[in-house]
Amino acid sequence: MVASTATRTSENVLAALAKKVYGAVGFSKGYNFWLWFILGGCFSGFSFSRLKYLDFYNSFCGSSNPGGRDLAVPGECFYYLTQRYYGVGIVAHLATILPASLLACIQFIPVVRRKAMGLHRIIGWITVALSVPGSITALMIAPRSQGGGLDTQSMVAVLGVMFLFSLTRGCISVKRHKIAEHRAWMLRAWVYGGSIVTMRVIMVVAVVVISMIGGFYYVEPCDKINFMLKGENATLAVYPDCAPFLSGEDPDRHIAVLASVFHRENPVQVAAALNLVFGTSGWMAIFLNTLGVELYLRSEPAQHSAKKSN
Repeated sequence: MVASTATRTSENVLAALAKKVYGAVGFSKGYNFWLWFILGGCFSGFSFSRLKYLDFYNSFCGSSNPGGRDLAVPGECFYYLTQRYYGVGIVAHLATILPASLLACIQFIPVVRRKAMGLHRIIGWITVALSVPGSITALMIAPRSQGGGLDTQSMVAVLGVMFLFSLTRGCISVKRHKIAEHRAWMLRAWVYGGSIVTMRVIMVVAVVVISMIGGFYYVEPCDKINFMLKGENATLAVYPDCAPFLSGEDPDRHIAVLASVFHRENPVQVAAALNLVFGTSGWMAIFLNTLGVELYLRSEPAQHSAKKSN
């Protein structure tokens, strides 16, 4: 009896402490706080970890510069460094979408919305102003991002439309003083945007699975392969089918490359594996995030009330 009383007392103390913690940042329900803490933490952590890429030539494309570090996706910088259009696109994308993502995380802290409304408005409009070019530049670089296949280009286009549409609806709602509707659309926008984090998790699983199964190939251009292997001799030794490209007979030569992350010494195979699953992982992430945010919004009584009043 004494033990059970002590257990209940400790549980009450923990519950009171938890309520103080999530109440301090403006949450009235514990599950809302944990969703914000975990999902928002992952998104802000992902965005913050990418800030180093703003030093584009020493971090993002460090493999081509003395003292720089290799990008996680081999060969990804080939077009960014050799074709100015895509180089401008990726730099502009990073410079706009990264600060927008970090500012958006602040916007979903309840205490900011309730006790610093002026700051919330200012940050909100800055976030929107950065998000629009951030989305447009994503479309610019899609043909060269992660292989630039049709699956990738269509995924980026759909995600961009969903994101910008939701932002627009959110802005219209707040202008009409429909606060619950504004919050819902902004939440949708950034959960859609969070697909870029979800897809990374899916990609990790996908590349391991296809590498274990084996027999998956991805078509890579020989100019990009030569860039990754850093020399004609190395390219010919590993991929002799690129000989027509190196001789100038076929400048647009493409060859099928085994997709595998189990051969880290061959960056071309790693790139092929990551390029192969990128678009599919993105589509899966969009579906999961869209489903998740709609289920969450349907579970909120305030949202139901807002729908009935409209």
